[in-house]
Amino acid sequence: MRKLYVVTAACAAVCAALFAAGCAPGREPSVSVRLLRSDREAVVVEVAEGDEGKSLYDALVLLREDGALTFGGSESEFGFYVTSVNGVEASESAYWAVYTSLGTLDGVVYSDPSYGTWAYEGRELSSASYGVSGLPLADGALFALVYTSLE
Repeated sequence: MRKLYVVTAACAAVCAALFAAGCAPGREPSVSVRLLRSDREAVVVEVAEGDEGKSLYDALVLLREDGALTFGGSESEFGFYVTSVNGVEASESAYWAVYTSLGTLDGVVYSDPSYGTWAYEGRELSSASYGVSGLPLADGALFALVYTSLE
């Protein structure tokens, strides 16, 4: 009988550990993004299944790992700064602007149309108030990196 209690307790401990691992806060949530456009002038990403703890930067990394696009840049005190997309480098006369359909989320304003807009298939995206590492992956959000001339 004592063996039965030990085996039962061991099984319960294993089940509890497996359950805890599946629900642990550090577990990577699933994120699904769709690349709607990727060329030398613009990249458009739609968040099919988001995770607001992840950023547009994380989505770009996933797409780069899948071979869907290339991008480069550098970290700064303000986050990741995109300097190239699909082989096109920013210069003194042009840069990669970030636009989004994401407006206000949890009281934070993530875009502002007064700083510019960009149209994509009938939707107007507003200039992002944050860089790619500061824009959360909210369900249904649309993001665009657009090569923009300063002239």
